[in-house]
Amino acid sequence: MVASVFCFVNGNAQNSAALYQVDALQKVFKDRAYFPPLVDDTIRAAAGETASIQLVIKAYSTIRALSANAVCMPGAASKLTATTGWVTYVPVGRSYTPASKDLLRSVSGYFPDPIVDDTVLNLSQGEINPLWISVPIPVSAIAGNYKIQVTATGLVNGRKEQFRRTVPLKVYAVKVPETSLWITNWSSQYNTEMLELLNRGRKVERYSPLYWELLKVHADMMAAHNQNVHRIYAAWNTKFTLHDGKYTFDFSNFDKEAALFEKAGALKRIEGGHLAWRSGAWDDPFFVEVPLEDNEETRKLKKGPNPAADFYGIRSVLLPVSDPRAQNFLNQFLPALKEHLQQKGWLGKYMQHISDEPTAKNAPSYVEISSYVKKYLPGVKIIDAVLTSKELKDGIDVWVPVLDVFHKDYSFYQELKKEGKELWFYTCVGPRGNYANRFIELPLIQTRYLHWINFKYGATGYLHWGLNYWGGRDPLRDDASRDAGKLPAGDANIVYPGYKKLYTSIRFEAMRDGIYDYELLKMLEKKDPAKATSLVNSVIMGFADYDNSILYFRKIRKQLLEALSR
Repeated sequence: MVASVFCFVNGNAQNSAALYQVDALQKVFKDRAYFPPLVDDTIRAAAGETASIQLVIKAYSTIRALSANAVCMPGAASKLTATTGWVTYVPVGRSYTPASKDLLRSVSGYFPDPIVDDTVLNLSQGEINPLWISVPIPVSAIAGNYKIQVTATGLVNGRKEQFRRTVPLKVYAVKVPETSLWITNWSSQYNTEMLELLNRGRKVERYSPLYWELLKVHADMMAAHNQNVHRIYAAWNTKFTLHDGKYTFDFSNFDKEAALFEKAGALKRIEGGHLAWRSGAWDDPFFVEVPLEDNEETRKLKKGPNPAADFYGIRSVLLPVSDPRAQNFLNQFLPALKEHLQQKGWLGKYMQHISDEPTAKNAPSYVEISSYVKKYLPGVKIIDAVLTSKELKDGIDVWVPVLDVFHKDYSFYQELKKEGKELWFYTCVGPRGNYANRFIELPLIQTRYLHWINFKYGATGYLHWGLNYWGGRDPLRDDASRDAGKLPAGDANIVYPGYKKLYTSIRFEAMRDGIYDYELLKMLEKKDPAKATSLVNSVIMGFADYDNSILYFRKIRKQLLEALSR
């Protein structure tokens, strides 16, 4: 029989280990040694939010098979549940340039990011590791003070020992039943090689039961992090037949994907995937992607990216919108899609992409395709991420400029809002420098600040291209700066693959928390607009100028919750 030793620890050094509370916005590197008491250790949240807690375990002896759990202590006004996961580390090889003045440095080159919830941990003497605790707070939760008891259990010299820490949680008399900020992180599910990483490298057949099972994993993860817009390629999910210029359309796979995300709660709006692509280099005109019969003639044309083309026995090609074959396809496909969306009750939530990131030079071809599409999808909003502004004025309804373009052309976008246009923004490989982004090497607070920027500058949505575009066969251990550093670490993904599951990351948790912040700010704006403006201006001084003090941020957020609860 293995003897058990129960060590009730609240941050004081033991023979074996200690648990310290660290702010959930702090990135904890492996070489950190000092953990002073927090000025305020109370976690503060509204009902409807998910509270984030971070503890650090420090081993004073070698500890094996460490696991953890967290519970709401008896006597609480409402029953709360909690989940735990170990924060693990990914290597970052080449830092991006131009670098932010706030760029974080790691002596080892490893940065904390994935949160792994299905593994045990081994720690050597003197080693530390963060533990993440998430506490979803139901909207029905009664306001008051709660205590979350966290227990880490491991083997020290073959004996079981437990280390505990109690974290105070205050739930305010403020309720967030749902969030209104439009959020999309594009998923790579159409590339089945990405899905295979969730199946231990084994093949995943498109549209097989396993394919849909793994897609549901994505839907559930996105819903849990307030992602409410999902990109679905209507054309890629449609089964075509083509005889003598006449198309038929089977939308059943499109329907299945949309229904799956809708049921999960991650589909308040649908982004119809892009209809057109660059015909060559970056500034070259956009061509429409057209399904044609796979024959000798079409094989001479530039192939489009539709991954299901071979699956359906057709060839996806790129043609200018002026080409009769492109027009023949659009003239039939777009009305059929509109009618089908109307039948399914999805037309009102459907938006249509034309092509990604048009520039000033290829804007004319973009506007030409957009105008053609609008003839057959009247009332459907055209949405796209853009790298230019005035050249696209007649082609877009939901504008998504990259953050620095939003900054540079801010007055232009304010005029568009007055005209009734919808305004979001996005980040990706850029902007770099001192702009907020979700790169791994940036302070975690700047990922959260993205949605304070949403509020300050009146942008009602946020888009990012990289939910899960993993660059290697082992994303939990591969260099996170993809393509030899061309993509900054963390740009291509914000979740990680497990076996038939996804692991979240500390960045994804911070992003979710920022979405809640936006909602609280919008609530305060209705009650006290001057107070809401004052609070956001105290931490977001400009598009690329922020107060990164975590202690000060917590003070401001406390004021936000207190102002709403009065």
